[in-house]
Amino acid sequence: MKIIKSLFAFAAFFALNSVSAQTITERWPEIRAYHEVISKTFHASEEGNLDPIKTHSELLVEKAEALSVENMPEEFRSPKLIESLVILKKETKKVNDMVQRKQSDAEIKKSLAALHDTFHKIVGLCKEEKK
Repeated sequence: MKIIKSLFAFAAFFALNSVSAQTITERWPEIRAYHEVISKTFHASEEGNLDPIKTHSELLVEKAEALSVENMPEEFRSPKLIESLVILKKETKKVNDMVQRKQSDAEIKKSLAALHDTFHKIVGLCKEEKK
C-alpha cells in the first residue's frame, strides 16, 4: 500500500510540474518557440545525433533573439530571469558559432548541454516568479 501511495504522490508531483511548464509556454509564446527547437536538438544530441543542432543552430539563434523583456509576461520579470535570458542568448550564439566553425561533436554537445541547462533555469525562474 505504501508503494501505491508513493507512486501516486510521485505522479501528482510530475503532473503539477507539467501544468506549470505548460502555463509558462502558453503565457510566453516566444519561449515555447525556443523550446520546440532546443528540445529537438538537445534530446537528439543525448543519443549521439548532432545533425538536428547542425541543421537548426541558426534557427535557434533566431528564436533566442525573439526572446525579450518586452514580450516576457510581466509576472516572470525579475533581475535573475533577465540575466539568465542574456546568458541564454550568448550561449545560443556560441553553439551556432561552434557549428559554423565545424568544431568537434564533443565540444558542440557540451555547449548544447550547458545551453539546455540555462533554458531550464529560465523555466524554473518563471515558476518561482509566478508564485
